[in-house]
Amino acid sequence: MDNYRLLIVDDDENLRLGMVTMLENEGFEVHQAENGRAGIEQLENGVYDLIITDYKMNEMDGLRFLQQLKADYPSMKVIMVTGFGTIENAVEAMKLGAINYIQKPVKPKKLIELIHSILGSGKTDEVSEEHKQQRLQKYYHFHKLVGQSKPMQQVYRKIKEVVPTDIPVLIIGESGTGKEMIANAIHDLSSRKDNPFIAVNTGAIPKELIASELFGHLKGAFTGAISDKKGKFEEANKGTLFLDEIGTMSAEVQISLLRVLETQVIERVGSNRSIKVDVRIIAASNESLEKMIEENRFREDLYYRLNVFAIELPPLRDRKQDIPYLANYYRESFNMELSRKIETITPRAIEVLQAYHWPGNVRELRNVILRAVLTANNQIDVKHLPNNIVKPGLAQVNITFKPGVALSEVEKTMIIQTLKAVHGNKLKAATILGISRRSLYNKLEEYQIGEAEL
Repeated sequence: MDNYRLLIVDDDENLRLGMVTMLENEGFEVHQAENGRAGIEQLENGVYDLIITDYKMNEMDGLRFLQQLKADYPSMKVIMVTGFGTIENAVEAMKLGAINYIQKPVKPKKLIELIHSILGSGKTDEVSEEHKQQRLQKYYHFHKLVGQSKPMQQVYRKIKEVVPTDIPVLIIGESGTGKEMIANAIHDLSSRKDNPFIAVNTGAIPKELIASELFGHLKGAFTGAISDKKGKFEEANKGTLFLDEIGTMSAEVQISLLRVLETQVIERVGSNRSIKVDVRIIAASNESLEKMIEENRFREDLYYRLNVFAIELPPLRDRKQDIPYLANYYRESFNMELSRKIETITPRAIEVLQAYHWPGNVRELRNVILRAVLTANNQIDVKHLPNNIVKPGLAQVNITFKPGVALSEVEKTMIIQTLKAVHGNKLKAATILGISRRSLYNKLEEYQIGEAEL
């Protein structure tokens, strides 16, 4: 093991020296640097098998150090140590090239196991996009969409119906339901698949710039227009333009969009020259456009132009059968993206995921699995899930008993009252009672508690 050379980069001298001593005792050859800049100097004079760097440091912090490593030493293996950042910081570090991360306070055994696993695994090969899609193929149920619940089957049928045509499509669904993925599927399955798919989140663009973003502009058309610029319509020519959050457009831009839909002609801002475009429009909204029309916030004529063919995307709470597929799809995807080896999600964790209401829909589930992949070792269990999902709004159950009541009667009453408090949700009741769902079912059978008592 003394052939392995490690470099410890940390501006906290006590922590750095402690880690050096610990790893030297394990038989590694260990060198040290007090910050990223000093670490770069060390690398110019020596070769290392692994670098362990702190996230927050003076001079050059961990992320800047990683960026430099990626540029100059792309094959270098790095572990990021963080006691300050969030999970997002760890994700950023791993995308910049870190193989893994470990949180403070560093547990010696865990760190040593991690080092052995990295140095014993050889170089991690990059996963090509083609290979990634092959590995994810088993999770797809329609094109690159995941889910086989009845609501999603209806969506698939709608997609099949509209794909052969060139008519506008309006996708309605809550935030986080995957509207852009549906739009992408329509494009990929259509005759326009070999031409551009351009997605624009109109709600994220300042209202004064949306016209320029969509239609382009001429040099000098407004302050900051330093050169001619093509708009998204021109970029999407012969292809598909996806306009998300369509309801955020100003009245003026709505008029311009209506004109384009009617004529397939645009004019750049600052120009009166017409430019012919051939673009299929797919629009999306997480708000009720009908209500916006009633409130005079959206043009009725534009609505009818966009709403030639509507697809309603169900929220995740209405397609909970798909959660195991989606969770494992993201697990596998993040395994490849972040070089992790999380093999499974336990049945208990799946039960918890299916019991949750998911106000943030598929996007929220994706983020939960991302955090779990980063914190788990071999499998994702309940302990790797956020508290708000494991214990969502636990009910307060207050029960009083007279002295001398039999223990079995106390237990039976607690079970009944808890189930009533959570409206019959057995998984949530089991969580509150601190028992497994199987144990709860056994108790229901033992005490002959039926639905009528709940």
